[in-house]
Amino acid sequence: MTVGDHLLTIAEAAAYLNVPPRWVSDAVRARRIRCTRIGKHVRIRPEHLEELIIAGEQPVLEPATSVDSLRRPSSARSRL
Repeated sequence: MTVGDHLLTIAEAAAYLNVPPRWVSDAVRARRIRCTRIGKHVRIRPEHLEELIIAGEQPVLEPATSVDSLRRPSSARSRL
């Protein structure tokens, strides 16, 4: 980290993530977000927020190959 790197406050990190500041504070306390403590002040590097975002990404599900795969299998009794 160089002197020119910007450290974010809790409020700035919350705005970056579009979440309430309390959520960021709780995540820092639970050590889900890496941070730097300067005295009693908490500062967060933007790269650490990017790590959080990447870690939370959900995989894309493959689309169904046909309409038949979406139908519930019918039992033999229902065909009688």
